[in-house]
Amino acid sequence: MKVESIQKTSTPELVVREILKNIKSGELKPGDKLPPERELSKAFGVGRSSIREAVSAMVLVGYFHVTQGKGVFLRDDIPSPHIFNGKLRDVLAAYWILDLIETREHLECSVVRMAAAKAGDKEIQQLREAVDAIRANSADVNRFYESDFDFHMTLAEAAENPVMSSILKMIIEKLHADYMAFMPDTLCRPDRAVETAERIVDRIEGKDGERACAVMLEHLGIVKTELVRIIPEIKPHRNPQNMVLLES
Repeated sequence: MKVESIQKTSTPELVVREILKNIKSGELKPGDKLPPERELSKAFGVGRSSIREAVSAMVLVGYFHVTQGKGVFLRDDIPSPHIFNGKLRDVLAAYWILDLIETREHLECSVVRMAAAKAGDKEIQQLREAVDAIRANSADVNRFYESDFDFHMTLAEAAENPVMSSILKMIIEKLHADYMAFMPDTLCRPDRAVETAERIVDRIEGKDGERACAVMLEHLGIVKTELVRIIPEIKPHRNPQNMVLLES
């Protein structure tokens, strides 16, 4: 299999495109087995997680099949290798959004724990007002996400950690931009978002950081649920037991 080294800034999408080039050129033929993960990682010049994600996407949309204990093989009835098709693009975009959400989950759980320990009456009132804004803007996609962003920034301010606030702002802005580009007209259960946001504030007011974290995971899970509804193929990827594993 011939490959061209990919720069360190590359994404799984570029790995997919490089594999497609090998299919189109005939370097990879139906029935061929993919090289081990470590070999692909070295050849492409990217991390093994990028290889794993790229191959998982191609398995899900029908380019490869997995034989337990033997490896990953190119199917006979593959989609056209001449284009980077829409389904591949959607799966990879969804994977990226899910990875951002996973990062955000860890960060925001820390935020609400800190807010629960530090927030006073003034901060609680600001959080209540932020939730009211989400409710008031629940019928408009853009204003809804702006209000949701303000709510999370208010939470970060209540945590009184400027560094964490800056990191969270960057992640949320990136997540919102990518999500809106991927599904611009989709509004993720505003009623559920308002309800969980209210409960988060209740737990913070009650100084219960652990329960605030649990509800925050519910709140952030709304987007994951919508992604899986629209692209059900991505669901197995988030379950480590079902993720495509190549030989080392």
